[in-house]
Amino acid sequence: MRRFLSAAAIAALATAAATACSDSGSDAEYGKSLAGEPVNLSVIASGPGPIYQPELLKAARAAVNAVNDAGGVKPAGGGEPRPLKLVDCEASTVTDPNAAVKCAREAIDKKVVATVGKYVSSDAVVQAFEAASIPLVGTQVQTEQDFVNPASFPLEGGSPMLSAATGAALQDAGAKTVAVVTGDSPSGRLVPTYVKALLAAPGDLKGAYYLPFDASADLTSHFSQIVGDKPDGVALLASTDVTSKTIVGLRQAGYKGKIAVVATAVSEASLAKMGDAADGTLVISDYDAATNTANPKIKQFRDEIEKYGDGEIEGTEFALNAWAAVHFVADRLGTTDEISGSALMASLKGSKVSIGIAPDFTYGSPNFLKLPQLPRATVQFQTVQGGKINAPAGGKFTDLNELAKK
Repeated sequence: MRRFLSAAAIAALATAAATACSDSGSDAEYGKSLAGEPVNLSVIASGPGPIYQPELLKAARAAVNAVNDAGGVKPAGGGEPRPLKLVDCEASTVTDPNAAVKCAREAIDKKVVATVGKYVSSDAVVQAFEAASIPLVGTQVQTEQDFVNPASFPLEGGSPMLSAATGAALQDAGAKTVAVVTGDSPSGRLVPTYVKALLAAPGDLKGAYYLPFDASADLTSHFSQIVGDKPDGVALLASTDVTSKTIVGLRQAGYKGKIAVVATAVSEASLAKMGDAADGTLVISDYDAATNTANPKIKQFRDEIEKYGDGEIEGTEFALNAWAAVHFVADRLGTTDEISGSALMASLKGSKVSIGIAPDFTYGSPNFLKLPQLPRATVQFQTVQGGKINAPAGGKFTDLNELAKK
């Protein structure tokens, strides 16, 4: 029997990370010929540290440049086409606990109409944008305000859905018993509850193992214990470095069972380092695989990153999410009579969304976790082979709402 989680139990998977803000929207020649007033968009990312993902900033810039090169935002109410301008900011909360809020305040002062692809764990940031009537579009779901605040408009189910789906993916692949391996932190201690939510029976959870966040720590004893307990599958939820080390360590210790991870914890570079040890790993993603260029939108993503991007970038969940958020906002602004945060927010509420890299959804639709701002419960069960993450046959997505009914 599937079990359900309360909102209180899910308000976690939070992480911690001076600010560095800049206006970098139309980097070079893109958008220079557009006569309309620039439309400012904010993107806030965690600064250097354990959860640093600079590719989301690069992907957002590439999308902005592509939109501007294609003619910018064309106001539905008439007027000159307007270029997008990106106000980006890295918040290192490790050195300054208020860094993320400072990023938000600077963006608000620069009159952004939306913040896109936010990846920083701060309820205060969400509340600051809400108070200014500025929607958070494509925000990476991390803390409670991300999935309950009415100004939050993710394009994904984020950490709650991905965590719950790992166990389901393992059992779908034939595992009966599932062990959770995650970080030793208050939020990590809640991960087993997420995973158990979609297991066929509560007793299928075979145990939980908590690893230190320090990727340089000796984890040999942990690996030996997991292998000795013989779970059929391992739901691994950790940082990219710890994920890589754990997959290799488990395989070297003789573990033959299935391993599932979330897409935000692996990358093309990390898979290359793992080599053959990564083959067969299940990857749970909110989006179609970035290698699936048969999908026109995935091909567009890769082409734009190559043409308009700022240096090398990996096809990760963070990059896809930020890229999609910029394009989605640009398209939606072209349908509003007024280009403002409040007008954009009004147009988003209850609206149908089609982004091409995931199933269509409607904001406000219910989900099995009963979290009001999570727009969808559809994920893709992908597989690693030969150092690449491959989409399932036909690009199939699994609807967790339907799975929860079983």
